[in-house]
Amino acid sequence: MTCSESKDSSLLESIIVSLENDFPSIVSDPGKHRLQVLYSQIDRDENNYPKFTTHKFRLRPREYFYPASTTKFPIAVLALEKVNQNSKINPYTRLEVLTEKPELNGVVRDLNSESGYPSIAHYIHTLFIVSDNSANNRLYEFLGRDHINERLWELGYLNTRIRHRLSMSLSEELNRYTNPFVFYDKDQKVYEQSSQVGKLDLDSDYDHYLLGKFHYSNGKKNAGPLDFSTKNFMNISEQHEFMKQIIFPESITTKERLDLSDEDYALLYKKMSILPRHSDYPKYPDYKSYYDGYCKFFMYGDTKDTIPDHIKIFNKVGLAYGFLLDNAYIIDTENNVEFILTAVVYHNDNKTMNDDTYEYDTITIPFLAELGRKIYNVERAREKEYVPNFGRFINK
Repeated sequence: MTCSESKDSSLLESIIVSLENDFPSIVSDPGKHRLQVLYSQIDRDENNYPKFTTHKFRLRPREYFYPASTTKFPIAVLALEKVNQNSKINPYTRLEVLTEKPELNGVVRDLNSESGYPSIAHYIHTLFIVSDNSANNRLYEFLGRDHINERLWELGYLNTRIRHRLSMSLSEELNRYTNPFVFYDKDQKVYEQSSQVGKLDLDSDYDHYLLGKFHYSNGKKNAGPLDFSTKNFMNISEQHEFMKQIIFPESITTKERLDLSDEDYALLYKKMSILPRHSDYPKYPDYKSYYDGYCKFFMYGDTKDTIPDHIKIFNKVGLAYGFLLDNAYIIDTENNVEFILTAVVYHNDNKTMNDDTYEYDTITIPFLAELGRKIYNVERAREKEYVPNFGRFINK
């Protein structure tokens, strides 16, 4: 499922060159900024079946970048698949996470959910809507590290490595370990899952995984780069293909298809596109903090404007260590626009890792927003023989 390194698309290259006046440092030296972009045009046939024409810019499948929260997307999907394969539970079944190791807390209640209890569905909700790290970590524990990686490899994502939880400084041993789970129907236990310990060797030979000239560790600035060789990785090609697989499961061969129900896909589409102002549990009343573009970098990341109802963005963003990413399927139901866009860009002027000083708001978020708008405008102008039917994405 990995696109090999190949010649840049002239269309995509021209779009990126058109951004040079506003983003000269990125456009003049995309290698320095580890810029990679994949853009798939979609044409439907008379039966609404999609055909993809994919454009590439500076695709480097082995070049390391930190995928940040974009790895939450496959974790959410695999959690739904695991639930679907268990007849004793469903995505809304109340769960409890037990504690066996003092460094890893359990959970009994979740007062942000409608029921007041945690569930797989609620974790998926907060994972997408505000990119909640704790929700991701609970789903990581539910799946177990070995299952995450083995299942992704079975599906064809051979270069992906999910090695650790997010926003937690844990040893390799603790990231191999996942807490026990108990699921309840009212007060009756219906399913128990014991703790798991990952055994897979996840070493992989990435390129260019030493980043920065300085880095902070335990509050102290150190000379030398930060080593990312033991961090998560999912390259742009596999992220793009995974989005295609979720949005268009009918285009995937039987061997590589996920075991998800129609209801699972409907849940995913709803949660991937929901905006903070649409959420009741929890509510996000402060629009200045949780605006529509908060987790929608393409087209809207640099503005507090509301996203029109006829535009839906099904996506997962990532932001960490100076890397900014978005992986999205974008539709405009009024103008019959649809495309898949995946991109990563890096900016770190002071060349220091772990100091939380990066140019997200001033450079990289505006860059991805404008890139998204440029490609949207290309799609608005592109003629199509058949109008897409968006029914499964808007009638939910």
